[in-house]
Amino acid sequence: MAIFGNLNHMSLGDLLPLLSVQDGALEIFNLEQHPRVTLYFNGGLLHCLYVSGRPAEPLQARGIVSQLVAAKRGSFEFVPGARVRRCPQPLGWPLDQLLLTTVTVQDEIQGLERSLPHPDTIFAMTQDRAPSDQRLLDFWQRAGALLQQGASARELARRLGMPLEHARYYLLKLRQLELLAPVRARRALARKASVASRLLHSLKRHFFGDRQAWNH
Repeated sequence: MAIFGNLNHMSLGDLLPLLSVQDGALEIFNLEQHPRVTLYFNGGLLHCLYVSGRPAEPLQARGIVSQLVAAKRGSFEFVPGARVRRCPQPLGWPLDQLLLTTVTVQDEIQGLERSLPHPDTIFAMTQDRAPSDQRLLDFWQRAGALLQQGASARELARRLGMPLEHARYYLLKLRQLELLAPVRARRALARKASVASRLLHSLKRHFFGDRQAWNH
């Protein structure tokens, strides 16, 4: 069954239930934030997502789906039976769960708006332990090299091709798990530890003297 229309009349959220029983490709174009996006469906799953002819990896695909669900402008056409020739990282996301997860994250972001970190605050890893939540794990794996050195949400969004608000959201979640800390806070803790170490060393010398001198 061919389906076509405009997102201002039928949103992607309305389309996904219809496509859960269809195999083929959904072309979305005339978008404000993205060039042409193609979603490939197979057996009730989102199999692969392409942007401008290039496959999107899972982290980028989650952000694009979120933006498409919220999009008010754009045209779409569903081509039944169309198959992707190459999908380096098959997504395999059930459409009902995908829609629920996308809407839940959007609601969380809106509810946490005042708690989200500033786009330019630099965060760095404090632990090597990976999060168990798959969404956070995707972000952790893609952003790991940048976060080891320290990176802001703005830089991560640009480098990883994801929405800025999603980058801020993931940083907040990882900070709540104590896997990240703002660089200033981390340096402050390091300075405090250094001061405490020097103070302890000074007290030992005051009360116990120089052990090396005793040996002579």
